Amino acid sequence: MISRRRFLATSVVLAGAESAALAFAPPNPSQAAVRLRPGGHESGYDPWLEVDGTAVANNVREVARLAGGRPILAVVKNNGYGLGDTLVGPLLASFPEIHGIACVRPSEALAIRKAGVQKPILIMSEVGEEEAVELVANRVTLSCWLDDSRARLERIAKRARKPVAVHLFLDTGLNREGMPYRRALPWIEDLARQRTLRIEGTYHMFVHEVEFDRVQHGRFLEITEAARSRGVKLGTLHAAPSFELFYLPESHLDMVRVANALFGNYPGTDVRGHASLKPVFRLKARVARVEQLQSGESAGFRRAFVADSPTWVALLPIGHTDGYPITAAGTCQVQINGRLYPVVRGGVASAHTIVKIGVDKQVNVGDTATLIGGDALEVDPVTVAANVGLALQQMITKFNALLPRRLT
Repeated sequence: MISRRRFLATSVVLAGAESAALAFAPPNPSQAAVRLRPGGHESGYDPWLEVDGTAVANNVREVARLAGGRPILAVVKNNGYGLGDTLVGPLLASFPEIHGIACVRPSEALAIRKAGVQKPILIMSEVGEEEAVELVANRVTLSCWLDDSRARLERIAKRARKPVAVHLFLDTGLNREGMPYRRALPWIEDLARQRTLRIEGTYHMFVHEVEFDRVQHGRFLEITEAARSRGVKLGTLHAAPSFELFYLPESHLDMVRVANALFGNYPGTDVRGHASLKPVFRLKARVARVEQLQSGESAGFRRAFVADSPTWVALLPIGHTDGYPITAAGTCQVQINGRLYPVVRGGVASAHTIVKIGVDKQVNVGDTATLIGGDALEVDPVTVAANVGLALQQMITKFNALLPRRLT
């Protein structure tokens, strides 16, 4: 049997090859999946993530419909929201509705470009000058918001030997990143006069509270309208992530900037009827051991689970270091062969999970277990996240970056 370390290393190489090929695949990801599915998982026991290309395609269509046909800037941050940036980046870029990709880390942007994405890539954070030069060389568009942006961009343009494409990031009230709106107008006018840069877009970020979102939106429009009245070309205006896609249609502007909805996550239960989003991933492992406990015998550390009668238990080689929440123990179920089995109390360790099968031996070594994302409500990602006390986004971004990712 191939070792876990070797398996993971091999899978990283396969993921890179898969992503590079996918960049040139047709927009229908289900067609690409047949060609690109990496082998090896059927004979190994290590856990893996499956990304459903058909579900992603559905969500792209739904987001485009909600956006009134406007282009979509797909945000692929935090390792593609846990699903793998070099898998979901090229996958999303293959759809005509997607204008480009946005990232927050230079390494993400460069990896996605290297994976073969040819569409625009925007970095939504300030970066060091050395990083900026490399990003510009790889056709990644910079964001700027610092007071010394003009001087920094002039130096970067000089080193790059060409004008630098930028998006202006304005802070309208989140008070996290961006040029504060109160002093933004003269800053914008100063940048617009420089021949060393090219303003391709202007954007801001909401706080996700509808009433204050409207205040922010008004501030953004006031600034952009004032700048345009003075002859400043601001490029594409964008503001709406998934929350405002549903709750604030007036913020859709020239383009929407969405992540969560593309991955099947609703911003609230009250808008589930507005779109038909589908979960896009499944977390799986193969059963590595099946044993019968006698009455009084325990399984796992500290004897947290003790059998009160002869009971079959199964071992899954996946744990909280892989991203399966430790709080799934005693609260969640796992789907094996179409049936649901509870995760026992104390049953989630660093690399192992124990599930209770029951009186009869209904599971065998080698059977595939779905921990999150199966066709039963009990393993639906939203259900699992609620059971473990996490927001869905928090849960999925914790998946270990070394988990093999498969496009199905």
